[in-house]
Amino acid sequence: MYRRIPVVAAALLSLFLVLPLSAQADDDTLMPAGEHHKVSVGFHNTTAPLGVRWWLGSEKVGVDLGLGFHSEPSFIYADEKLTGWAIDVGVPIVMQSWNRVHVIFRPGLLYESQQVEATAPPTAFDTENQKTMSITGEIEGEAFILHNFSVSATTGIAFVSFDPGFGADKENSFTTIGNNFTTVGFHLYIFH
Repeated sequence: MYRRIPVVAAALLSLFLVLPLSAQADDDTLMPAGEHHKVSVGFHNTTAPLGVRWWLGSEKVGVDLGLGFHSEPSFIYADEKLTGWAIDVGVPIVMQSWNRVHVIFRPGLLYESQQVEATAPPTAFDTENQKTMSITGEIEGEAFILHNFSVSATTGIAFVSFDPGFGADKENSFTTIGNNFTTVGFHLYIFH
């Protein structure tokens, strides 16, 4: 059974690569090569997946905005929920562009807030917020599979400031970051 997984993965990858080529003939009649709409829905970061990318003016500089939210049951208190949210803001700047590929420098800011349990039974349920702020500098490859649909992956560095709450000191660090094929972002350009 487990020997079939690589075969199925290879078949799906082949299908994924061939289908856009067959759709290209129809797609080329809708818009000249290298052009796309200016505003897309999609995401750059899976932490804030409800997002938009809006290219300004000559489409060399844009604005990314992503939002994320989740609510999970408490591990200790069965009837309580722990919530978290995130906002991702970035400025994509096209460094190099070809027919269907952009190389983008993207400075960005990711801010996250997560509730954690601050008490244990028999005391009443209470939470504390843990906050993380990441200032990033990334190189992104955005490849247009179709004129108005792109996938992207990134690599870069980040300064991360983590506030664990409970009156503890903030923890600051530098780290490398990257997205691989399991967390590829996408943009569907649907607005002019």
